[in-house]
Amino acid sequence: MDWKGHTILGLVFGLPFISSPEQIFLALAGALYPDLDHDVKEDIVKRGIYISLGLVLINILIYYFKKEYFNLDLFILSVSVLLIYLIPYFANHRGITHTFWTLILVSVILGFLALKLTIFSPVLAGIIVLLMVVNEKLLGKILIIAIFGWIVLDILKPHSLVSGNLSYILPVAVGYLSHIVGDSITPAGVKAFYPISKYKLRKKEGYILILVWFLMVLYIWKDIILSLLIFK
Repeated sequence: MDWKGHTILGLVFGLPFISSPEQIFLALAGALYPDLDHDVKEDIVKRGIYISLGLVLINILIYYFKKEYFNLDLFILSVSVLLIYLIPYFANHRGITHTFWTLILVSVILGFLALKLTIFSPVLAGIIVLLMVVNEKLLGKILIIAIFGWIVLDILKPHSLVSGNLSYILPVAVGYLSHIVGDSITPAGVKAFYPISKYKLRKKEGYILILVWFLMVLYIWKDIILSLLIFK
């Protein structure tokens, strides 16, 4: 599945779990991150490594020369961002980045980063996270799809179904799940439990994951669904 398919599937998977524009960008970032192990290593991944490594080194220098200005949260975040670029840099295509373990790790890191960046602007935070996993050439095309999702949100005006840190982590995780599902239904499949198991998820498992996603949607929306049934 190409970037367009993953973007659209990420939007479809993500919409039931989001209630604000920045969450759309987070879902799409999750949907596109796994393919950083492909032919974008030379631009997106290397750029991310240089920037995050620079931030780590700056934090280390601050600690040794101006300890009173050292921020532990910023240091941990810089190291974490460096990690999510090192993973695809050393990974083979459809390797470790296409696993549930990396899904959890990346969702927490990108979600936490987005939360920290909201001090400037929630929408800007979402766009920055999305820019971390796509190049400038694709960004414009993906933003068009994101704007479509934004319009849908504006029409439906959903209430916030999750809050706190989870409202930033969950969109990334659901978008990431959509990528694993999308690749599992292709002939090559994915080793989603690698390196613990080399068992490949294929169409049957992909459909099971879609069922899991649907059950998640029902659980998140259960109160609204029940209220609509009672009203009728």
